[in-house]
Order: sequence, then C-alpha cells, then structure tokens
Amino acid sequence: MKNLLILSLSLSAFLLSSCEQGIILSSGKYVIVVPENASEIEQKAAAEFQRLLALSNPVKIEIVNDTQAPKSHEIVIGATNRALPVKTDDLQRDGFTIQTDGGSKLFISGGSRKGTLYGVYSFFETYLGYRCYAPDVLKYPTLSEVKIANGLNDTQIPVNTFRNDYYYAVLNDQFYADWHKAQYNEPEWGLFVHTFNTLVPPAEYFKTHPEYYSLINGKRSTEQLCLTNPEVLQIVIDNLAKRIKEKPEALYWSVSQNDNGQHCECDKCKALDDAAQSPSGSIIPFVNEVARKFPDKIISTLAYWYSRKAPVNKPKIEPNVNIMLCTIECLRHRPIESEDTSINLNHGGKGPFAEDLKAWGELSHNILLWDYVTDFAHFLMPFPNLRTLQPNVQFFVRNGVVAHFPEGNPCTYNGELEKLRSYLIAKILWNPNVDVEAETDDFLTGYYEEAAPFIKEYITTIHDELEKSGLPLGIYQHPYDHFEKGFLRTELAEKYEQLFDRAEAAVASKPDVLMRVKIARLPITYSFFEIAKRLGAKDTRVFETVNGVTKAHQDVIEKLNRFREVCNGAKITYLHECWEAPDAYCDATLTFLENAK
Repeated sequence: MKNLLILSLSLSAFLLSSCEQGIILSSGKYVIVVPENASEIEQKAAAEFQRLLALSNPVKIEIVNDTQAPKSHEIVIGATNRALPVKTDDLQRDGFTIQTDGGSKLFISGGSRKGTLYGVYSFFETYLGYRCYAPDVLKYPTLSEVKIANGLNDTQIPVNTFRNDYYYAVLNDQFYADWHKAQYNEPEWGLFVHTFNTLVPPAEYFKTHPEYYSLINGKRSTEQLCLTNPEVLQIVIDNLAKRIKEKPEALYWSVSQNDNGQHCECDKCKALDDAAQSPSGSIIPFVNEVARKFPDKIISTLAYWYSRKAPVNKPKIEPNVNIMLCTIECLRHRPIESEDTSINLNHGGKGPFAEDLKAWGELSHNILLWDYVTDFAHFLMPFPNLRTLQPNVQFFVRNGVVAHFPEGNPCTYNGELEKLRSYLIAKILWNPNVDVEAETDDFLTGYYEEAAPFIKEYITTIHDELEKSGLPLGIYQHPYDHFEKGFLRTELAEKYEQLFDRAEAAVASKPDVLMRVKIARLPITYSFFEIAKRLGAKDTRVFETVNGVTKAHQDVIEKLNRFREVCNGAKITYLHECWEAPDAYCDATLTFLENAK
C-alpha cells in the first residue's frame, strides 16, 4: 500500500477483556500454518495475517507448512491437512470461513480465487476492529494482548460472484481493492464489451466480405455484424479460441455489440428480431452458439441501447451466457424499482427499465448489471443518490443479477465523496442486506473524525432536499438543474458553507483530516462556479458593478484560488468524463470572472 497513514482505533466489540476465556493470539505460542504447496493467494494471506497482527501487537508469528506435526496453538490458513472444526458447503471462488476449534486454534480458509485472503482481511476488520477507509487510511487498535472469542463459526459466500467497485482507489491500489473484496484489473476478463469489431476486424474482412457486416438502410456497414451469417459465427469462434489460448486464466469473454445504435436489418436478422420484438432476438442465438463451444468459459453479451429489451419469445439461454444489462437510461432520485425512472438519452431506453430487468431475470440467472452511480458530466457535482444504492442492488439480485459493474469515477482521485461511495458500494455488493446506515456512520466517524457530524448533516440535507424538490437526478446533469428549486438553492448553499466551516474548525489541528474535509467541500465550490457561469454578470453572489464596471468580488477570486489549491493538493486529475484538468478549469473560470457580461 502506498503512503500508508497509520492511526489509532478504539477496540472492537469482538475483543475480550483479559479476564474472559478466549484465544490469545499474542501469547507467543502460535505459528501460522499453510499448505505444503500453498497457492500464491494462500501465501499472501498468511503473510498479510502476520503483517497486520504485528501492527497492533509486536508479536512475531512464524509461518510454517502443514508437513510439520500439529501443535496446540495454530493459525491455520488455507486448504491445509488440518481438518476444519465445522464442515462448510462449497465456498465457491470468493467465499470464506473463519472458525475456532473450542481449544486454541484459529482456522481461515476460502474459495478458489481470493476467498482465503478475503477471510484474513475480514477477520481483522470484524474481530480486531481494523478499518481501511482509503488507500492511505488504515486504522487499527494498539493492543497489549490480542484475544478473540472461542466458538467462532463465520462462513460467508457472496451472492454476487463478480463485484467491480469501479472507482479510482480500487483501480489503483490492490490492497484497498482486496480489503473491500472488489474486483478490477485482474485476469477475470479476456475481452470486455463492444467486441464485434475486435473479433471480426473490418480492416481484414469488410472489403472482401461486406456481407459479414450489418445491412443498414440497404447498405452494408461496419456498425455491427450480421449475426445470421454462418461464416461470421465461425470466424468469431475461431478468433475467440485463439485469444482464450493466449489468456487461459480469463473466465469472462465478451461477444457483444459495438457502441452505437445500429443493428443489422437483413431479412434473416430482421425475422429473428421481429419474432422477439427486440434486436436481442438475433443476438441470443448467435451468442448461444459461441457459448456451446466454450462450456468452461462465461460468454458475456450486452443488453444495451437497442438490445436492452428481452426477447418476448423467451428463447433458452445457455447457462454460461452472461447478459450484461445496462442502466444508462435510468434516473437516480429514487430506487429503480419504485417507478419508471427511465428517460430517453438517445440510447433506445423506452419504458421502465425495471420491466426489462424482470423479463431478462425470467430467462437467465447469469446477469451482470452495469450500473451508473455518479454524474459523468460533472465528477465534482453533489450527487445525492446514496439512498438508492442498496435498494437498487437488492432489486437487481432478486431478478437474476449475480455480477455487478457499478461505474463510478475511475478518472480522478478524490471525486465527489469518492471514498464514502467506494466504501459503501463494496459493502453492499458483498452483502446486499448490510446495515448501510451503520456502515456510513462508521466511515464518517473514522475518516472525518471530529468533523463527521457536520459532514453527515450535509449529506442528509442534500438527500432530503432532493426528495422534497421532486426533481429528477440524471447522470449527465448540470448543477444549475438543481439551483432554482433544488438542493443547490442559494440559501442551502449558504447552509452547506456554514457546515463545512464548522467541520474544518473541528479538525483544524489535524492537517490530514482537514484536507479530507476540504476535499468533501469541493463539490459545493464547484457548483457555485458552474451556476455562476449560467447566470453571468447578473449573479450578485459573484459580481458587483461599480461606476459602470462589472467585476467579480475579491472573495470570489480567493475562493477560486482555494479551489485550485485543494484540487491540486488532492491530486484530482479530471473534473468530468471528457477529462478537463483542474488547472485548465480554473484558468477558464478566471477568464469568465474577468470578462462576464
């Protein structure tokens, strides 16, 4: 972990007082036991147990393998020859079990992928009170004695087999990602979305075989493939086989439409689509055929844009076909299940998304839900959707979703409440029924410390005000959309500023925590300037006219300078999906302030 910040933490409720019976891991009697032929993950899990325990207590525990004779005091990591006290069901790929034997042994074992490592991290979080709030914020207790209760039997198998918490911290810090059981940048995917042109490259085939590609308005086009052409099917199978041979460890392989709104209109494709009342009608038979050739892989295809609607003729879908269903048309002010939150973004989203999900759920229990959980036009705009995260995931899971890709902000460190969002999403994806309010309070208290009550009031207020306003919340909105009657009204912005003033004062003596509060404040400042650009010189919050000359108030210029300083100090790289850097943004904003009309 890079630049790890070590802080103290009060003892977990799971620790025992010295007078109670339990297992004393710091007694100096213990060894860590791993299998003789321990996997890389099992070796890492053992090393991490050793390292993390030493942070709380200076005890040094030796790592040995299970060829040594059993001892009375062992921490057993992985699939050793030591029998678990309680038999477990299949732990699958990421599940784990934490057990004690009624004596002096602790067992942590997990599934075939990272289950054992996840078990170790969960042990430290649940039973020793460790917290990883951010890549640079790991908190743990200082313990004179490390004692845990006997009789532990904690087995967890996630309902979601793939959990991609798509935020910058997960993408760029492996320890943070593993601690939160989030999957990214791992050999899970061989090909990831929009792969038709990858598998049948137009540069190679279109000139000599235009019939391989979509017929659109009477002309062959490379927008998509012609999915009823048997030669296209064979080329896809052959080229996919070559790629799988090059990357045999990958499980997921996408065979999916290109990123546009066109699809083939040839007679054969059209007949299938008409029968299905959706362009998914020609996609599913094609992908089924591919999946049959690779039964040990998961072949993923998109239900997106024109193909979002499930085929009404209910075709059988092969069990190793994964349907990647996308919520890009959905609004975020209410849970998706609660009403028709779909809007038309020129992506073909017509009618309730919820109905489409239910229809796909009747056909498949292998659905990956591509969700969208931030404002992509304005990464720093306040986006009060935290109350919809859990009910949406619960709704998805009830309707056949077993894998999740909640697309957040992968482009910049310290986006709008990024650490809280990443933290909560990871918790929900692992356990859709987690106590979100308790996890939120835990994060706020641990991450913002004395400033937590003020940050919580700010978060509560913007969510309450969004609900009161009745305004929609979309993923490409502008702060001005919520200015006149919404949660960014002038009087509310003033309240937010007061809350952040109090928050900063509460942690003024703690530079690291103060910086976190200043980062949390950035969305209010950003919205202030974005709204000012819409209002122009008539915005009296920003401008004054003296002797016929309109200019920005000096405190506004100072506000912009502070904004720039915090953005750069926080290593924020981009402010929206199109990648505008803070310095460029601030330069442009200064030009606006100097030339407003």
